[in-house]
Amino acid sequence: MDRGRVIRTENGFAYIEMEISASCRSCSNKGVCMAGDKPCEVKIEDNVGLKPGDMVEIDLPPQTKLSAGFLLFIFPLISLIIFYYIAYRIFGTEEAGMLGALAGLVIGTVELMVFNKIAAKNRYFVPRSVKKISQ
Repeated sequence: MDRGRVIRTENGFAYIEMEISASCRSCSNKGVCMAGDKPCEVKIEDNVGLKPGDMVEIDLPPQTKLSAGFLLFIFPLISLIIFYYIAYRIFGTEEAGMLGALAGLVIGTVELMVFNKIAAKNRYFVPRSVKKISQ
């Protein structure tokens, strides 16, 4: 369970500043999911009646965390490799392959942004539960 503090509430949503755990502090990729050493802000639907200053525990299913990690780190790499191979096979030069890889990286990133909007509507990455632990 991840912990955080409610910063503000607006229109049925709570904005939570997540605590940085010890494992996050030592992670070499912390700059990707957190803003360096600053806590990230998460927007969640407020079904508990949260108020600013409340401490909460947020439970994200493990498969959701794995899916997010795959999409963020592996999907663009797979896209890069596929587009490199396609461009290299079509044009037969290393330069074309590198341009194809660059195009694959850009296209993979755009696909992630589109998927993010779709996932937000389908509520796939929504926490399983939010529990108020203190004020």
